[in-house]
Amino acid sequence: MYIPIILGTARIGRQSEKVARFMLAEVLKYGLESEIIDVRDFRIEATDNTETGKQARRLAEQVARADGFIIVSPEYNRGYPGELKMMLDMLYKQYARKPAGICGVSSGPFGGARMIQQLKLVCLGLHMVPLEDAIYFPRVEELFDDTGAITSQTHYRQAKRLIDALVWHAGVLKE
Repeated sequence: MYIPIILGTARIGRQSEKVARFMLAEVLKYGLESEIIDVRDFRIEATDNTETGKQARRLAEQVARADGFIIVSPEYNRGYPGELKMMLDMLYKQYARKPAGICGVSSGPFGGARMIQQLKLVCLGLHMVPLEDAIYFPRVEELFDDTGAITSQTHYRQAKRLIDALVWHAGVLKE
């Protein structure tokens, strides 16, 4: 099973990269195939939904091959980053009928809660199946130590619950 992590911001100094690496490590513990799909890699052709450009073709192949997704995104001004929306909008049929677990990241106390609500609607529009449970990473600067390891045991439990649900949904939807 292939469950990539979509890293939804291209901002310099992004804290959500730590969350994406944490989630990647947790997915790999399951023996699943995964990688980080970074919006930074698709900015040049961000509006190319023809799948003719090199980057667009590569993204289309990754998304078509995926059994489900974990989307890691910060909340900017109560929403998700524009780069993430453009990357999602590049494709349509490749996302359909695949589950998505969402991880919200913020420096504030709510862990991207408002972004998660909005992103679930976008996923529904793409005919994805957004999971009810999400993981909130509030005050992200305080959640990781100097080596990049997460210090919150709660997030390990939440990651397990999200991945378990994602794997189950992916298996059911594949049928």
